[in-house]
Amino acid sequence: MVIQEKTEKEESKMNIFNLEGGLMKALSKFTDCIYLSVLFLISCVPVFTIGTAATALYYTAHKVLRLDRGYIFREYITAFKDNFKQTVPVWLLTMLLGTILGIDWYVLGAYVQNEDVLGALMAAILVGMIVLFAWVSYLFPFMARFENTRRQSMKNAILLVAAHLPMTIVMLVLVAMIAVLIYMIPLLLGLLPAVYAWIQSYILERIFRKYMTEEDRAREEENNYN
Repeated sequence: MVIQEKTEKEESKMNIFNLEGGLMKALSKFTDCIYLSVLFLISCVPVFTIGTAATALYYTAHKVLRLDRGYIFREYITAFKDNFKQTVPVWLLTMLLGTILGIDWYVLGAYVQNEDVLGALMAAILVGMIVLFAWVSYLFPFMARFENTRRQSMKNAILLVAAHLPMTIVMLVLVAMIAVLIYMIPLLLGLLPAVYAWIQSYILERIFRKYMTEEDRAREEENNYN
């Protein structure tokens, strides 16, 4: 009995450090998150490619981190190249809208003296910023997953914001929490972008499936588990 118990403990220790064991899988995912986050940050450097980088980030997080299919570098680069032309103009438009809202915020703070008017206008701008960010939270993942025109993708993304408001709020809260963590510990910038996209995929894929045809769902199941 004693000998058997010792053997079981030894096997348990071996399983922990086995390549298929839980600890090794967790370490592998942790490393993948760092790798993917660094790829994302590097490809954001030109600024005008941030939208493309966000698209590739979501695609890779969904396929590799969540579904364990493919390899980080290959999937990221492929998604980046495939979505470059489609996403750059959309991101430039997003930057323009964000810049306009930012300038409006600055001008109001500098020149409007009436506190009641200032409070109302700034509240409106803040709502606009939140809606813009919520829209982007759906837009680039949607473009990563579906073939549509730019116009249709932008339209569908804003419809999803309104149609799934509770999940939209969850994602906004999640982003706020991650932003606070990065502010407190800047080194987490090399980890949390991929973690966020990974968590986001669990939220968005449930939503996206509702708008897929039966044929598309069956194809997804076949690709995911074969």
